[in-house]
Amino acid sequence: MSGPDFGFLGQRAGFQIAESWLAASADDSFAWLIAAGLLNTLTVLLLAGVGATLGGTVLGLARLWRQPLVRRLLDGLVELLRNTPVLLQLFLWYSLLLKLPPLREAWHPLPGLWLSNRGLAVPALHLAEGSDWGLVLEWPQLQGLGLSGGWLLSPELAALVWGLAVFHATYLSDIVRSAVLSVPLGPVQAARALGMRPATVARCVVLPLALRSAWPPYANQCLALLKNSTLALAIGYQDLMAILNTTITQTGRALEGILLAAVFYLGLSGLLAATVAWHNQRANRHGWLAGSMARLSQLDGPLPLSAHALWGRPLQALLNAGVLLGLACGLVLGVQWAVWGAVWSGPASACEGVSAACWAVLDANHPLLLWGTVPAPQRLQAALACAGLLGLAALWVLPSPHLGWRVRACGSASLAALIAAVLCGLWPGGQPLPTADWGGLLVTLFLAEAALLLALPLAGLLAWARRGGRGPARVLALALIEGPRAMPLVVQLLLVSFWGPLLWPEASGSNKFWWALAVLVLHTAAQLAEVLRGALQALPASQWQTALALGLRPRQAFASIVWPQARRLAAPAALGVFVGAVKDTSLVMVIGLFDVLHAAKAVLADTGWRAHDLEVYGAVAVLYLLLCCPLSALARRLARDVGVR
Repeated sequence: MSGPDFGFLGQRAGFQIAESWLAASADDSFAWLIAAGLLNTLTVLLLAGVGATLGGTVLGLARLWRQPLVRRLLDGLVELLRNTPVLLQLFLWYSLLLKLPPLREAWHPLPGLWLSNRGLAVPALHLAEGSDWGLVLEWPQLQGLGLSGGWLLSPELAALVWGLAVFHATYLSDIVRSAVLSVPLGPVQAARALGMRPATVARCVVLPLALRSAWPPYANQCLALLKNSTLALAIGYQDLMAILNTTITQTGRALEGILLAAVFYLGLSGLLAATVAWHNQRANRHGWLAGSMARLSQLDGPLPLSAHALWGRPLQALLNAGVLLGLACGLVLGVQWAVWGAVWSGPASACEGVSAACWAVLDANHPLLLWGTVPAPQRLQAALACAGLLGLAALWVLPSPHLGWRVRACGSASLAALIAAVLCGLWPGGQPLPTADWGGLLVTLFLAEAALLLALPLAGLLAWARRGGRGPARVLALALIEGPRAMPLVVQLLLVSFWGPLLWPEASGSNKFWWALAVLVLHTAAQLAEVLRGALQALPASQWQTALALGLRPRQAFASIVWPQARRLAAPAALGVFVGAVKDTSLVMVIGLFDVLHAAKAVLADTGWRAHDLEVYGAVAVLYLLLCCPLSALARRLARDVGVR
């Protein structure tokens, strides 16, 4: 195989970009179109980053409000959004945008904003010769058959920006809430004693101290937003990754294209991390105040849904009555759409002209949604394997005082052997089910659980090598941790899908499944390794020294003293990584694997069912909620246990 050759960058591209700040046409070079795609990526990052920051701040402060009903509703909304894949949310927002009225009937909710199935029109600055400053603010206005002035964001860009902003705002709300609650109580009480107003205390005392705690996790969310921006490839927006993917398809230069993607995203990640680290250093340059460790979290106790808490004061009662009335109206409308007027069975023609849900799309296409490309005679075999995978997950997620880790480990080994026997067809007359025929629920469950089970031991080795290893072992661990964490998962999946056949030409197409699994394992292990390393660093050094002073060998000290404590401290954050790993399985559709989300797209490819994407995506969202919510609940319970003890 010859070395990289980037001479194709100067060649004529032969395709054009539908939406770009740069004037790019099919006659321009690949390099120019890639630059236009990079500018589109930066546009998404800027708009979604600002939206996520503002939305996360407002949502985080609202979740601190001492209103039990409002707080529980907001917490439920956050859990709903955080436990469904961001790619699924992008598909849902995109489909909802396409259902909006046409441009002549566009919604006009605020001055200067027009929303239609053509996208979102907003005011924009433009160069003008007659202006003293050279810039004028143009407002979009309806003229004839279209809009004039302003900036029209296409449905793809609007869905991408809105979806990423909403998804990351839920995580930023937790960061804002935790940062405020971590502020020391002493300075706040001193400011109040000096007679400062609450607004002044919040601006001059709480905000500067909260920023110190918020900067590091905020940097992580900025990096996550950068990596999730590559999902523009899945909804048709031509960002950097989409342009590179088209370039690879036309030129066949997979090695060079993926190298460019890796360099660009690693460079952007490094620049973003360095910028936020500089701000973090400035915010913490004076260090923490000495004195009492009491925090504002001590003032944020539990809020029971009691009669006094809901109706104790007039304004509180009025607010809660309005919230409950809105919930009741929404519930009635939802039941009317989903149950009373719904169509439950029949062909696509039975749903024509019906303004309610068409659940017939699920009834007619449930074999494709559940099993994808699995042959009909072997669907029972796939169902048995899925039942075993669900039992394996329940063995570890369901709380039980009678199930120790040894019982769970033995049960897991037995179920894993049973699943392998079912998939290999190890019974009289049985036939193996090759991975090339896997699809639907089997792909999602197998990738999620196999990635987690294989990532756990690898994460332990990487954490140990980075923390206590020497020489090449530490350098290798650092590369295997920071590389997958900095590079978008979509880029990693495309990398192995393109490079795998080049490095191993004898590999068949069915091995794409195992390439994807390897990427998910390494990506999950890299995140778990940092969680474990942080837990090990949180333990006092006296624990290790005391164990050695008592005559324990280093291996015994680690196994008996250090590891049990570190495992308990790391459990809540590790379960958060597990939830992310389950949602990450939805990204394998970008390389052609037929998971549940890919099966949903295949159902909606039928013109008869295309109008009922809300029902199909809603069913997929319920599936992911059933998989992720138990893990999230277990993480919260373990976090409370660690905090109490």
